[in-house]
Amino acid sequence: MQKSGLDAGLQIQSNKWRFGIAGRDITSTFNAWSFTFTEREKEVLYLTNNEIPVKSTELTAPRVVLGIAREFLLGKKSSLLAEANIDITFDGQRNTLISSNPVSADPKLGLELNVNNVFFLRGGINNFQKALADGDTINQRKVWIYQPSAGAGFRIQNVTIDYSFTNLANQSNPLFTHVFSLQLNLVGRKEKTK
Repeated sequence: MQKSGLDAGLQIQSNKWRFGIAGRDITSTFNAWSFTFTEREKEVLYLTNNEIPVKSTELTAPRVVLGIAREFLLGKKSSLLAEANIDITFDGQRNTLISSNPVSADPKLGLELNVNNVFFLRGGINNFQKALADGDTINQRKVWIYQPSAGAGFRIQNVTIDYSFTNLANQSNPLFTHVFSLQLNLVGRKEKTK
């Protein structure tokens, strides 16, 4: 796979508020894949009515993400971080909450409960889209759907383990995804003072 692109961002923190802006794929990201298969793999693809890919390319258009967050203290050792982002795209009308041509915007909301900078509990909602109501193929009635997510994190010294659980389809026909991540901070982290 070959990939080229540029991202840049800026975050400003003032007291309990955080403001951020990020440009993703600023130069448009070009992805190119090439595939090689054994004869047995080609046979399996053919027998399962799948195409045998040779190469593929994809162009990812630029987008801007604006974000704002506010931290609320919950006693001496706990806090709640509330965040709202808006993902702005410039490649035409999309199926998003704010949809126009050429600019569309997709809001995202999230919360994180921080207990003693050791345990983190997270929840969020994004990907607001209009879709056909379940079972309403005759009237073609559309309803708003969304993608919820939840997660937890645990940090001991310089090691952080995170887990997230998200629904990649609509609420009635879910395709669930579990994501685990492990982070090792080799530099060490500074304890923030409240």
